[in-house]
Amino acid sequence: MHLLQTSSATLDDIAEPIDLGQTPGDIAVLSFTDSDLSGLAAAYTHEREQVPSVRLAHLRDLRHPMSTDLWIETVARHAKVIVVRLLGGLDWWRYGVERLSALARERGIALAILPGEDRDDPRLFEQSTLDEAELQTLLAYFREGGSANLRALLRRLARLGGAAIEAPAPQTFPRMGAYRRGTGVTGLDSQLTPGRERDAVVPILFYRASLLAADTGPIDALCSALEARGLNPVPLFVPSLKAPDAIAFVRDAFERLDPSVIVTTTAFAAGDGVFDGCDAPVLQAIVANTRREAWASNPRGLGPSDLSMHVVLPELDGRVLIGTLGFKDKRDRDDALGFEGFVSRPEPNRIEAVADKIAKLVRLRHTPRADRKLAIVLPDYPAPADGPPMPWGSTCPRACWPAYRISGTLDTRLKIFRRTPAPFWPVSPIRLPGWP
Repeated sequence: MHLLQTSSATLDDIAEPIDLGQTPGDIAVLSFTDSDLSGLAAAYTHEREQVPSVRLAHLRDLRHPMSTDLWIETVARHAKVIVVRLLGGLDWWRYGVERLSALARERGIALAILPGEDRDDPRLFEQSTLDEAELQTLLAYFREGGSANLRALLRRLARLGGAAIEAPAPQTFPRMGAYRRGTGVTGLDSQLTPGRERDAVVPILFYRASLLAADTGPIDALCSALEARGLNPVPLFVPSLKAPDAIAFVRDAFERLDPSVIVTTTAFAAGDGVFDGCDAPVLQAIVANTRREAWASNPRGLGPSDLSMHVVLPELDGRVLIGTLGFKDKRDRDDALGFEGFVSRPEPNRIEAVADKIAKLVRLRHTPRADRKLAIVLPDYPAPADGPPMPWGSTCPRACWPAYRISGTLDTRLKIFRRTPAPFWPVSPIRLPGWP
């Protein structure tokens, strides 16, 4: 689909001025991405005794020139080091970049203007006061990500500000791997808890970005709930299910783990057969971008973007929706950083419901086929007075015939139920002509 661009606008055109209310700090970091800021906030909790004062701010809050001017006067002009991670290039925050560049040269501030994408941007480097080698080193900390790299980044920035402190070089952080709460990245074999049956293994796929941002609350909570039910959750992080190396990793992990049930929280449709050949149901769990208050007050629940990304498109892969694990919420303001930000909050009762369903599916998977009882519930709505009849009568029962034949082959008992809108007779078993 091609869209005709009929107008253009910058962030400055649609924003209203606000005051972040921050006090001066030695190091200031601005970014458009929640993962940068949340990861640095988590890293600072470990390094606060070692590094000077730090201020974090989201660039969405500095879209208006008046907001930018106020922040520069109250925070930036007093800083020793300023880092800006900019998405979309210079033109998305040109006013702020040019003002900071002039201020840094006037006051001798170490300024790094870095691209938020994977490609370098010479125009941003030109606005910086640090040499390109130093800019590339700072970029490497961000691009590799992870707690260790972000802690080292804070130390590196402290050194640029004059502190006598050691700062490890950037370390490669895996693009995909296994994760254990409280430990971090681990090997697959170490994830198999001794004493638990291998047939209780439940891989949980989630985004690498959540791990980099230290925003794994819903994943950690689901793991705890599954362990409480005697299952063996194995969280696996990936950059996406589109990348060829991630697809190869996931397929190899499934082969080694031989899962009973697969849970994925990744959005969209993979479309590359990553789940093909899996002899286990693939369930779609949601870590929503919708705020909890909006979800609770909306009759439809999730917002349109979550519905499309996490419900509609994953069905193309054959994933079965199982429920929501958490919602976006504001984190408690850290006055030391002058930062609030957002975090994915686990929703306890939803996680318990999801864990119950997973446990039942695991139990069903290991129930002898002859002992399984399957049911298909079909709708039966009254036809409109002046319209065609509803599909009940021929289409729905015929659609069930292949399932019936398969169930007979697999020695599984199948019942067909007809659901009507009448409140006094909501579900009734039926027998179709020619069926036993």
